[in-house]
Amino acid sequence: MDQSLTEDLKSRDRERWLSILWAPADARAALVALHSHDLEQQRVVAEAREPMLAEIRLAWWREQLELLSAGKLAPPQPLLRALRHDARARGADLTDLSRIEEGFLPLLTEGRLDALAMATARGGPLFRALATVINGHPLSNPDAQAATAAGTRWALAKLWRGGWGQAEARLTSLEPPAFPAAPAGPLPPPLRALDALAAQDWGRLERGRPLAPPAAPGRQLAMALAALKAG
Repeated sequence: MDQSLTEDLKSRDRERWLSILWAPADARAALVALHSHDLEQQRVVAEAREPMLAEIRLAWWREQLELLSAGKLAPPQPLLRALRHDARARGADLTDLSRIEEGFLPLLTEGRLDALAMATARGGPLFRALATVINGHPLSNPDAQAATAAGTRWALAKLWRGGWGQAEARLTSLEPPAFPAAPAGPLPPPLRALDALAAQDWGRLERGRPLAPPAAPGRQLAMALAALKAG
């Protein structure tokens, strides 16, 4: 496991790092790589000063994932190395993951934002990859549907959590959509924990209450209770 990626994930999104602790030890390096890739996409948007340059950066990441998925070498960059040696080696579909770009691009381009479509584009591929590496084998259709549903709920809540730089102003004018239904199928403990946080956030939004700080004690308890729940 790349310790620099782990420490970066722990400092930037402690809740994601905590969720990984509920996964089998041999899956954790792959989970760090997948979450780090998603955070890198968000960093591109958050730090964007010139939208066109940010779009090029997102396209570059997509192209690298496509190369890795085809078994070709990518530049010797730590995150790409982890995605190849940890995530892909454990079964993550990097071609599917490359579609995550569509969850971020609308924040860089003009036009109406569709929060639910963005959340599905971001959270679906990410959670399907996470579930695959946790399970250690390809997902069944029900498992893939459950992961997609949970990922959509999580990514939707993340939109309202902020951290989008110049794009933040566009999000403040959005009316929150109806929260998607809970996943119908089983989820691995780490994904149940993250889904519980998304549900908690959305409940507070619907009641007009401020969101609790990340990794607050109550949120950590909610994660633990969800992770321990029988699948």
